[in-house]
Amino acid sequence: MVRRRTLVVAVLVLALWSGQLAVASPNGLGSEANEGCLCHTPDAVTQVRLSGLPETYEANTTHRLTLEVISAIEAIDNRSQGGFRMLVSGGHLSYDNASVQVLDNGWTQTYNGSFQRTWTFAWTSPPSNDSATTFTVHGNAVNGNNAPTGDGWATLETVVPGVMYEGDLSPDEGIDGVSQTDRIVLAVGLLLIVGLLWSVARP
Repeated sequence: MVRRRTLVVAVLVLALWSGQLAVASPNGLGSEANEGCLCHTPDAVTQVRLSGLPETYEANTTHRLTLEVISAIEAIDNRSQGGFRMLVSGGHLSYDNASVQVLDNGWTQTYNGSFQRTWTFAWTSPPSNDSATTFTVHGNAVNGNNAPTGDGWATLETVVPGVMYEGDLSPDEGIDGVSQTDRIVLAVGLLLIVGLLWSVARP
């Protein structure tokens, strides 16, 4: 009986782990990555940089943006080097190259775009300059081994106000300052602990 419960827990762990592995894809990331590249490891030496944003914006103004994933993880030629998931709350984002695509109401790299760590866009600000736009970017630096090992991701979240905006400029956080990603990790960890305790506590 104990062996059977241990097997059930092992299958549960494998299912959770496999479900997270499915998030990793050089073909781009959809809404499953809105909270980050969860099948990879957050990496303090990996940074996400989004340049070209104004400090404040006028309505209907276009800005050229450059997204970079900067990391000590070695980029290997002819292998996947990185990827991203970007959500923008206002305005219009466009691109003129084969390295970026729209997926599940967000932006991400294409397969060709996974062979680089820099991507370019054009962002046209909202039609009203009394609003604010939040940019949330999860960037992943990968080593090209087709596995989540040795990779590292980071998140950038920034708010750009219109020139007439007078509200709060803090990015949204979860309840009590805990992000949605932290809550997911906590829930999975608690589930695994409960499963392990259940498997060993009963005869």
